[in-house]
Order: sequence, then structure tokens, then C-alpha cells
Amino acid sequence: MFLRFTVENHGSFSQPAELSFVATSRSDSPDWRMPSRHVKHGVLPALGLWGANASGKSQLLGALGLLRSAVRYSQTRWEPNAGVPWNPFRMRYDGPPTVMELELLLDDVRHAFGFAITAAGFSEEWLYRWSGTRRQVIYHRDEMSPDDETFYFGPSFKGQRKAIEDITRANSLFLSAGAQQNHELLLPIYDKIAGAIRIERGLTASPPVFAGQDPIVGPRLRPRLVKLLQLADLGVIDATVERAQARPGSHDEVRFRLVHRGEEGQTWTLDPMLESRGTHALIARCHDILYALDEGQMLVIDELDTSLHPDLCAALVDLFTDSASNPSGAQLLFTTHDRGLLSRLRADEVALIDKASDGRSTIRAASDFRGIRKRDDLRTAHQRGRIGGIPVLGNLAEAMVED
Repeated sequence: MFLRFTVENHGSFSQPAELSFVATSRSDSPDWRMPSRHVKHGVLPALGLWGANASGKSQLLGALGLLRSAVRYSQTRWEPNAGVPWNPFRMRYDGPPTVMELELLLDDVRHAFGFAITAAGFSEEWLYRWSGTRRQVIYHRDEMSPDDETFYFGPSFKGQRKAIEDITRANSLFLSAGAQQNHELLLPIYDKIAGAIRIERGLTASPPVFAGQDPIVGPRLRPRLVKLLQLADLGVIDATVERAQARPGSHDEVRFRLVHRGEEGQTWTLDPMLESRGTHALIARCHDILYALDEGQMLVIDELDTSLHPDLCAALVDLFTDSASNPSGAQLLFTTHDRGLLSRLRADEVALIDKASDGRSTIRAASDFRGIRKRDDLRTAHQRGRIGGIPVLGNLAEAMVED
């Protein structure tokens, strides 16, 4: 499970911003939270971000995606002399570094991994874990160390060090390099970040295409997909797999042909290209959701409500906040403009993002606001602009009047 993600000096977030899955003490529903000895009131299975267009919602998700990408690819795919993908506030490359940190639980042991990044590469990197309430340094990397001792290793760090240091470049992470060497201590942390954070596959105007070996077309997930489609009021009773036209450089790709209910028990199928955009979106979303629920991953979705009915979005969120449908402890992090979803989440599962006139974005949990006692209060407060996260619109009709 993931506890917190913090980022500073990225995109429009010049000051530290935090995404927190740590539950508060307030009584609220849905009341299911995942237990951990490290957090008194449990870990949240979902976190939704509300904000106006261009407020910074996507940039926060992008920051988390950058951390995951750096862990997963910096040692293996980033070109040695190509620099790093750095996006500081107002693109000030002469300013301070971007700092990111992710707190996670691995076998219910709390860990924190983070780094500082500049145009030159990674200036700092660290990995901590907790023994009870005491924080232990596993390693700390400081490229600006005055005594030329770039790495400090705590007593708990066992195994090879020098060989990993030697292959760690300025634009690669020590964690990533250590994972490539199958380091016993670093590999589980690498796997957790690189493998348990699932970024949405994205929506297109055409039917989603899946690899032939994708679990969604296999015996474990495909029946669940069919059941979800049946329950979504699409008139679908089954889904068959058909081979898709191969794209250059690809092979063994398939897509779903849906079987629809006809008159007097008859059935009919429609070419996938003729299915609605909403149906395409639902299949793509169900793919990511089913996989995340099955593997206990954190699923990251930007604009969850794209091309989906509000009631259907609510039902998809409910899959994460109900222990019966989420036995593996998966987590959902999403952005949306759908105010109706505020009534499906606890106040501490809702965060509001606003951008000031100087271009700086801030984030605040809905549970921090006074007077929010229940979910109806939250929805009303958001609608009336009391808690932010909405655009402040001018009179758009005036733009159509000629001077």
C-alpha cells in the first residue's frame, strides 16, 4: 500500500504538495479502510482530485508518473548523456531542484524513497525505513557532498555497494541500478514502485487493443469483464475476442467484439469500430481496474469521467472502496470534474486543487475544512465554492460581443 506522495517545484507546484492516503480520525462513509500498524486510522483505498481546468491536477499525476518512470527506466532506457525529464516551476532551470518522495508499505514495514532532480541529473537520492517509530537510513546519495563521499550507507544496508555505485550515472537512480544487479534489499522496493503503480492505458477514439497474452483476455479476468459489461446497462451479454489488424512492429493483438441482446432471445454483434466512444472508454477503464484490483496495485487515472455516465463512474469508484470487491487492497488515484462523485467518498478521500493568479497551485484535503460533517455537506460546499476546486468564471457571453 502507498501512504503519501509529496512533490515540490514541479509544474505549477512551486511549494510542497502532498497526496495522502492516510485516513483521518473522523467518522465517515464509506468506512472501510485498510489497517496498518503505522497509521492509527488506516489507509484509504481511494483519493479523488477536484479542480478547475489547468489548476494542476494532471501535473500532480504526472509527477507521480515521473517518479515511477525514473525508478523503472533511468538505468535501462534513459540515454547516458541525454539529461533528465525535468519540469520545474515556470521552467526556471537556474532555480532549486524538484524534490519527490513516496512513502509506502512493504510487508507492513514503512519505507520512504525520494530524490532531488535538476537539469544535470539526480542531485540527491534516499531510501529510509522505520523500525517502530524510529527512522533508519538505508542509503543516502548526495552528489554535492563537500567531502566527496557521495553515498552514505546505514547499518541495515547489506550486500554489494561499490559495483552499483560504479554503474549509477548522473541521470540514473541508485535504486534502479541496484535492481538491475538483483540486490536483495533494493529489488523489492523497485518492484513495488515500478510494478504496483499502474498508470491508465489512455483513451482513444478507436476500440482498445490488447496484447494476446494480456490477462484481460484470459480465463481469470475476462469473465469479470463480461460481467461488468452485462451490469453496465449496455445491452451486452457476452464479449468474444477477435484478432486486430496488426500495427507495424506489433504482433498478436486482439480486441473485443461485444454480443448484444436482441429480440426474442436472439443476439447480434457489432463491428468494434461502430461501438460508442463510451463503450470503448468503459472497456479500457475496466481493463485497468480489473487488473489493479487483481494485483493490489495503485491505479492512476486522469479524468475518470471521460465519456462515462456519472452513475457508472460512481460504480467504478465503489469497486475500490468496498472490501468485498477489493480484497487485495488496491488503491485508486484519480482526477475528475464530476461533483456527484463527492457523495461516494469520505472527506479525507477528496482533495481540492486551486491555482492562484501568479500561477502557483495548491492542494488541500476536504477534511481540513470546518463544517464538513457529511458527504452532502461536502457536495454543497463544493458547489457553492466554499472549499475551492472550481473555476471562477467570467461572463462568457461578453466574449461574443464585438467591441
